[in-house]
Amino acid sequence: MRATTKRREQKKIVIITGTPGVGKTTLATALVKKRKYERVDLHKVYTQISEKYDQQKQCYIIDQTKLVQLIEKRCKRTLTKGLVIDSHVTHFLPAAMVDLCVVLSCSDLKLLRQRLEKRKYAIVKVQENLEAEIMEVCLNEARERGHKIVRFDTAKMTMVKIVKELGKYL
Repeated sequence: MRATTKRREQKKIVIITGTPGVGKTTLATALVKKRKYERVDLHKVYTQISEKYDQQKQCYIIDQTKLVQLIEKRCKRTLTKGLVIDSHVTHFLPAAMVDLCVVLSCSDLKLLRQRLEKRKYAIVKVQENLEAEIMEVCLNEARERGHKIVRFDTAKMTMVKIVKELGKYL
């Protein structure tokens, strides 16, 4: 546990979670520019941090131990003052590792549907993600894990405004 405490003194870890299509990547990119943090795009490493690929659900099953190990390694290697990690699974990281959990949502379900369809998501995946958004799955799971949470609705706020607001927490 000492390593985690020592790391927390040196590097900030900000996670961005939310249903696909809410703007996690856009926010992460903006934060990296503004705060000079390093971005960890979990989409690029899903095969490394997963137990298996679920064909029926069309998604990777994340191994939480592998996820934690990856982030610990990245913290040790980065020369920046912190990491921004974006994915709909970032809230699975232990709250003790994370300084701030940003939960993005999109209350305009028509807009969210358009974003997902533009990405060529299968109809069943679009519906599944809309239901997850309605049920606030990412927010509730982040709460269950004890994260320090700030929440923003990308249908009601611009990314510029969200980045500015996040300055109060970082």
